[in-house]
Amino acid sequence: MAWVGNYALFVVLPIVVYQGTSSPVATAITVLGGAVPPVLVGQLAGVLADRWDRRRVLVGANALLAVLTVGYLLIDASAWGWLAVLTFVRSCVGQLVGPAENALLPDLAPVERLEEVAALNTLNNTLGRLVGPALGGTLFAAGGLPAAATLVVLCHLGAAVTVAAVTSGRSQSRTLNGPGLLRQWREGAVLAWSEPVLRSLLPLMVVMAVGEGFVSALLAPFATDLLAAGADAVGWILSAQAVGGIVGAWWCTRALSRSDPMRLLALAALSAGVLLALIFGYPLLMPVLWPAVVLTAVAGAPFAVVAAAQGLLLQRHAAPAARGRVFALCWGLSSLVQIVAIGAAGVLAEQVGSMVIMVDAVAYVVVGAMGLAAAARLRRAVTGRPIVEMGDTPD
Repeated sequence: MAWVGNYALFVVLPIVVYQGTSSPVATAITVLGGAVPPVLVGQLAGVLADRWDRRRVLVGANALLAVLTVGYLLIDASAWGWLAVLTFVRSCVGQLVGPAENALLPDLAPVERLEEVAALNTLNNTLGRLVGPALGGTLFAAGGLPAAATLVVLCHLGAAVTVAAVTSGRSQSRTLNGPGLLRQWREGAVLAWSEPVLRSLLPLMVVMAVGEGFVSALLAPFATDLLAAGADAVGWILSAQAVGGIVGAWWCTRALSRSDPMRLLALAALSAGVLLALIFGYPLLMPVLWPAVVLTAVAGAPFAVVAAAQGLLLQRHAAPAARGRVFALCWGLSSLVQIVAIGAAGVLAEQVGSMVIMVDAVAYVVVGAMGLAAAARLRRAVTGRPIVEMGDTPD
């Protein structure tokens, strides 16, 4: 439920700001309001997720998010500065959700079915992407920001009630009962960096964050300038991605248990990069909306594979007692890079136009190449010999 609200706001807020200011910089600043907290407070949230009962953290965070979202009902849409401030505060609270959710999931699932759970969690998030953007954009078109904000409040309240009904299947070990939050965060960082798979995954997440920063800041200007699309059209474009994402996530429920997750991530990233280049490039020749909807639906499948494989790698290779800190570290580093990318996107778009969103496509192609190299390197480390691919002839 919470993902429905998150994706609704993701669509609506940039459109509100860009329609009110016609400024990519103002739009980027509003987006930054949600991107800064993972760096400032996300690491503390990861430590707390390893110290506290993760289920209670999720219930409390969603309830507080519902209360804060009421603020959108009280702010005039033209006051984009206050919207950015409220977005910042909400994001600070929201940092508790990610580490607690991803650390709790392996405690609820049988160990032998962790691959399926990772894929099903991606499917759940994809369903939120399917419903949230279209519903948020449609409500915004009909009733403005207050209508969309009401939806988000209801989604967070529903999430809090649902999680409150969950009972943990396995006991959760806790070793972080004493003082020293900084020391405990540092221990989590050392554990993450000492694991070869996580050490290989981090650079891929960083490069993807560059692309996500550009698309977060420039999706609204790109759609408005090149496709003449409003909030409702942008919502349907993002929901179309979820259609393919459902297929990709369902396929992952079986594929992740039979394939190398790192290699799957790399191949999916390459596919996503090519499709993104088509999505961002075709309006230069044919500025109509429907190809964006179709291509985005196709691109949803590889995006879901990337998300599921990434989640599985983090859950599988992070020590159980440190999962919250490892997730917070990974997402915090990605968010730091995304902040820089958002700022760069806003400045570059002011100078050369919203087509610099193409950086997102380039980033995913680079991730694909890096991921294939990392998968081969990790396999060599396990087997202790060079990898001979099918069709190659050993010396």
